[in-house]
Amino acid sequence: MLGLDGLKRIKDTHGHEAVDRALFELATRLIDILRKDGFLARIGGDEFGIVLPSISSLEDPANLARRMVASAADTFAIETGAAGLSLAIGIVIAPLDGVNPHELVRRAERALYRAQSDGRSRVRFFEPDIDIHVERRINIERELRSAIAADIIEPHYQPVVSLESNRIVGFEALARWENRTLGHIPPDVFIPIAEETGLINALGDQVFRRACLDATAWPKTFSLAFNISPVQLRDSALGGRIISILEQTGFSPCRLEIEITESAFVERNGAAKTVIDELRQAGVRIALDDFGTAYATLSQLLSFRLDRIKIDRSFVSHLDESTDSRVIVRAILDIAKGFGLRTTAEGVEDEGQLVYLVANGCTEGQGYLFSGPVQATGIPALLDRQARRGPVTEDGARNLHA
Repeated sequence: MLGLDGLKRIKDTHGHEAVDRALFELATRLIDILRKDGFLARIGGDEFGIVLPSISSLEDPANLARRMVASAADTFAIETGAAGLSLAIGIVIAPLDGVNPHELVRRAERALYRAQSDGRSRVRFFEPDIDIHVERRINIERELRSAIAADIIEPHYQPVVSLESNRIVGFEALARWENRTLGHIPPDVFIPIAEETGLINALGDQVFRRACLDATAWPKTFSLAFNISPVQLRDSALGGRIISILEQTGFSPCRLEIEITESAFVERNGAAKTVIDELRQAGVRIALDDFGTAYATLSQLLSFRLDRIKIDRSFVSHLDESTDSRVIVRAILDIAKGFGLRTTAEGVEDEGQLVYLVANGCTEGQGYLFSGPVQATGIPALLDRQARRGPVTEDGARNLHA
């Protein structure tokens, strides 16, 4: 089973005819690679199936799959430019994995799903534990739909601390989900499922609305940071929905900072620029999250007007022992200073990291050195502790939870 990724992007950017041309070209490439006794069929909008008889070893389908993945990765020429596709492949072997045709197809689909979950351009053979993995994923998706319908996924808030004044200046909203039967489900599990199933816009709007309502109770100088995924940014109506929610909740656009990931730049998504321009016109600030992790170029950065760069925790966490991390972080801070941007370091966990960041001009920090995420009901106590104890970093860092 072969699953394509990238057709929607081609359709949105170049139109339906470009999709047809790309599919025709892909099918031609696959046929050229396929053995003469193989059978290829398109069985869905973005899925193909292959039947390959009389294999001599597992290397036969594995080599075929790798060649097909590489072929799909080459760009497709279309009238308005070039387009890219990626191919994931799930493989099932008879009679090793079954003899019933329907069961073989189902297991090939599950192997394909696992390949797609692993990332782009992956190949996976069916394994017994895949059934367990897919069943859990199906359960999470079902529970996620119910959770969105019941509005029970809530934002928690991690303080953003000024490294200049040593005080809290705002909070970042982070989605948290506790399920009665499945327990705590991390956002890196349920957010990708929401993106894959088309639930991300409903989920994002819902959590954002709750965050805005919570933030109206904070001091008027405090900002709210909220993360938007690249999938959400493909929807040109996103900006209008965010502005509408701000109006309905009475939260000032000038206090909102929308965080976008670096991959949004790499995708060269026209809708993303439309959304960001609309938000900036309304007074919303824009931050680039996870800087340095997705190969954005400086020219791409310049195509979006930014207010802040967030330094990824993977760099901050190794400041104490890695010369490379210190060089990278210092370079990011110099770039931000050159562009006139503020900077937030994520994942600050010890005083040594803090000292280095302050010495090199980082303006804000987040991390367990200051506080982990708290529920909205915990924010007044957090602020009260700060008021009673003074700055959160005084004669060395002071954990707000202490």
